[in-house]
Amino acid sequence: MADKNNLFSGVNEKDLRAHLTKYGAREKEIPADDYVFREGDEAKGLFILLDGAVEVEKNDFSGKRQMVNRFREKDTVLGEVYLFLEDRPYDFACRVVKDSRLLFVPKDAFDPARGAVAQQLVANMLRVLAKKAYFLNQKMVVLSAGSMEKKIARHLLFVNPTGEGFELMNREALADYLAVPRPSLSRTLMKMHREGLIDLDGRKVSFDPENLESLLF
Repeated sequence: MADKNNLFSGVNEKDLRAHLTKYGAREKEIPADDYVFREGDEAKGLFILLDGAVEVEKNDFSGKRQMVNRFREKDTVLGEVYLFLEDRPYDFACRVVKDSRLLFVPKDAFDPARGAVAQQLVANMLRVLAKKAYFLNQKMVVLSAGSMEKKIARHLLFVNPTGEGFELMNREALADYLAVPRPSLSRTLMKMHREGLIDLDGRKVSFDPENLESLLF
């Protein structure tokens, strides 16, 4: 465990397991379409994705859902910001999109007064938070790109700068992520395909990075 997750780096495996057990960490299995946490829930710790896939989403007053991000990579840390906010409930919801297994780690495990392991976890958390902040900055750049073509281009270049073939999110999820209507997204993707900006085969996409970059300047 300690050698696979940046949050646990530098901590002896035996000491880590003892620490997590002592402060109530536990695995949870959550089925698809259920929630890891909802907006307004009390934040009691963080979650680590062990298997499956989840989406972080935000719902506005009219009930419209906007997908903030999708996570399917093992060992992704979720809800970590709220460890350091006093009495702040979740501003977002985390929905399971594929049967998932997660590790819940309570706030107490990160209290520096709990000893050397807790102190190392807090130090490691700074790197985790920096990585998340970088991602959110990149998303702001994508959403502020202007036209839908530019948003798509920036997103593709951010996700895969080489342009080699990879699988897109499904259209609904990508539309939520880019905050655009799904039909308009589909039309724009097909237009970019016809114009030779991207090669689209179902959900698989590839492209020449220089061609997409030309849209941005």
